[in-house]
Amino acid sequence: MKRQVNLHTPPYKRLHDYRVEHIMLGGAENLSSGAPATGLPRWRQQVQYAVGHTLNDFYSLLPEVRRETPIQFLLERRWPPRGDAFPSLLQYWDIKTSIADELMRIVSTNHLLEIPVMLYEQWYVPVPELSLELSMITQLAWNSTQNGRSLNIQKFMVNGNEDTIAGFLHMTNVFCYAAYGEPAETVEIYSLLEGRKYSYKGNAVPYKESLDYVRLLSVFLEQEVHADGSLNCSDRRNDRGEANVGGFGLM
Repeated sequence: MKRQVNLHTPPYKRLHDYRVEHIMLGGAENLSSGAPATGLPRWRQQVQYAVGHTLNDFYSLLPEVRRETPIQFLLERRWPPRGDAFPSLLQYWDIKTSIADELMRIVSTNHLLEIPVMLYEQWYVPVPELSLELSMITQLAWNSTQNGRSLNIQKFMVNGNEDTIAGFLHMTNVFCYAAYGEPAETVEIYSLLEGRKYSYKGNAVPYKESLDYVRLLSVFLEQEVHADGSLNCSDRRNDRGEANVGGFGLM
């Protein structure tokens, strides 16, 4: 589902969270492996896609139905076939087992009686201070009961690195202030293959610092546009949209 916070916005350029993450993860993996900058391995994109669909399927259910629904059964329906995307059969099964185990562990204690207020929704919010529109895919968000806080936001990644985590934290901070005028209560990022959860208070980073960070991101991606003709920070008239780059993809 796509949401536009303000339909009457100036023709800002649009900065997509999933494109930022793709560049950050692809660059980090390619630098460490010495491989050319060709983006993410296909198996990783397929696994992220399967995880996104599985979580969407699971949290679309009512809490009482979720309690009776093993998430590994939903994951089985979404998991990619062996194909040639995975380097080996052993890696295929290792990754599948690790992801299933981690998802089972997480959902067994995660907001058991609540219904998410956002579930894999794409939002567009104008950020006048930066003269851009920020596009965020909110995987899971829950109501906050704390005064002066907007949401409890959760993100699930196959695996992450410091850059992607910092990027998501800053973009989420800008998103919450732009959309709600106040920070999130908490931001939680799960790195599934590592079995790690990174938890932050919503006001842990000053808004001005997040604005500066997102400004630098937009400048960097604009340079990437000129370098390779991609649409990482795109003109809205030429925007392909989230559906054309994976749907339940990265961010």
